[in-house]
Amino acid sequence: MNPNLKYLFYPSLLDKFSAYLNPGKLLDYGKTEDEIERELLDAINRVPHESEAAEKGTAFNNLVDAAINAKNYEDIPMVDGLVHHTSKQGNKYAFQFPVPLVMDFAEYFKGAASQVFCEGTIETRYGLVGLYGYADEIKGATVYDIKTTGNYEFPKYLHSWQRHVYPYCLRQQGVGVEIFEFTVTDFKNTYKEVYTYEPEKTFIALRSICTQFIEYIEARRNVITDKKIFNQHE
Repeated sequence: MNPNLKYLFYPSLLDKFSAYLNPGKLLDYGKTEDEIERELLDAINRVPHESEAAEKGTAFNNLVDAAINAKNYEDIPMVDGLVHHTSKQGNKYAFQFPVPLVMDFAEYFKGAASQVFCEGTIETRYGLVGLYGYADEIKGATVYDIKTTGNYEFPKYLHSWQRHVYPYCLRQQGVGVEIFEFTVTDFKNTYKEVYTYEPEKTFIALRSICTQFIEYIEARRNVITDKKIFNQHE
């Protein structure tokens, strides 16, 4: 990373900060404001956490990537849709996916570049911020993020920062993306949320959220134990 960067942010961290700023739905789901902030601070401090639902999504994404690049059906690491998955924490899972769904996703993303690292910078009055993350798929002028969910209602991902951060970074890297698509499945149906990238609106929104986030973390330096967010590596 650029040593001139004062801060390092990634999309899901900005999502958690946005949820902290606007906790309405989470409060409706029974979470308290203290719990919402604790989840944010745990994310900043990289406290290990996993859930079966999130691991299932990761396993599905990995399976789709493998299917995209497989030369033969036999090369896809599943047996009648059964997939074995090990989390970063070393926990083992077995997930069952509908084979036709996996193959539909593989066909849809055929020829795409998978797990593309994106990085860019944005200037704020507090210094230079580095933005980074991995885009699930890029094909032509479209960036895709694969989402799995137990319940889908449009527009579920309208406020996700991925749809801003990845095109913004890719443009800085010389990739002329125009569209961001969330390709979503509840393992029964597939849904698409498609957004046209608007550079000026994204720049204004990103600079605003990054500025607010900087003010938040600077006010809480005493409880931030993982200094990577400050571009410091211990």
